[in-house]
Amino acid sequence: MSASDQLIHKASTCGVIPTLVIEDLHSAVPLAQALRDGGLTVLEITLRTPVALQAIQQIRQALPDLFVGAGTVLDVGAAKAAQDAG
Repeated sequence: MSASDQLIHKASTCGVIPTLVIEDLHSAVPLAQALRDGGLTVLEITLRTPVALQAIQQIRQALPDLFVGAGTVLDVGAAKAAQDAG
């Protein structure tokens, strides 16, 4: 199963996808950990803050079992940056 297929399957079966606006980079991993501990395995990080891409990167490194997506992707550059972040 491709990564895209895995994400579609996971997103369609998880029930809830929290949308997070991370303003404090230090809270990103602990917040993601708490959500994972609560049973949520798919997260969306909006790209509305200066630390959003770093938050995605840190969460992916610390919690590789989570599916982390980017929201508020407004152009190709933002999509590429989100992809590069993880």
